[in-house]
Amino acid sequence: MKAFSRLRFAVLLAVCAAGCGVAQAEWAELMKDDDITYAWDKESVRAIHINRYAWTMTNLGKATKAPNGEDYQSSMARWRIQCKTDSFIKLSESYYAKPEGKGREVAFYESADWRPRDAAIRPGSYLSLLKKQVCTNPEP
Repeated sequence: MKAFSRLRFAVLLAVCAAGCGVAQAEWAELMKDDDITYAWDKESVRAIHINRYAWTMTNLGKATKAPNGEDYQSSMARWRIQCKTDSFIKLSESYYAKPEGKGREVAFYESADWRPRDAAIRPGSYLSLLKKQVCTNPEP
């Protein structure tokens, strides 16, 4: 009976270990500057009618202050891009102590559930590059 329990535990451990690697996002660069890099996760894109939902990551060359005053070096944000109206809403953002969304989450932001306002996508911005990627390509 002990051998069966050990085998079951070993199989469960192997399944968990294999699943951990699958959840890792692969970030594609959108825009890079001397002090900042913007990237997006192709696998996160979801199409719902004229909207696209996607995650972006921002990596900073040096630490800066999050809205709560703590230092951060990267952030991940979830966006709703409206393809027809050329507008967006930031749904949430998390700030991390280290680059690549690693380390401790030092702060977060979530938009209110009640009718958040859309903002225009500025030409030449990283959001305009994100819109081009998610709205011109068919649903992943």
